[in-house]
Amino acid sequence: MALTVSQVTLYVDDQQRAVDFWTGKLDFTVTTDMPYGDDRWIEVEPPGGGTRLVLIKAAPDWPAPVKGMPHYVLFEADDIVRTCEELVARGVEFVQQPQHQPWGWSAVFKDDEGHQFHLGQR
Repeated sequence: MALTVSQVTLYVDDQQRAVDFWTGKLDFTVTTDMPYGDDRWIEVEPPGGGTRLVLIKAAPDWPAPVKGMPHYVLFEADDIVRTCEELVARGVEFVQQPQHQPWGWSAVFKDDEGHQFHLGQR
């Protein structure tokens, strides 16, 4: 059996701000943007395809993610140091600069909603 991950849902406070971050700073492409109740169903995809992020508007009564902790979504790059430099130049904030760990390279960046994500090296 060969399974893949097609989507990961990311709950956001401001859908347009999230779209602007992922498309403007990380070069993701909007693949779906349609009405979804009072809000929108938005999917963004990384350059070259792959697992899509679904940017869903969080309801006011939903619990907030644990602040200050990275989501367990790992993005990968061929050259983590060069990628971090490019992303910083685009305005992406890193809360942990690239560090070599026993298991490999790791960094943590933050989106404009305050979510944190891991960046590793292939």
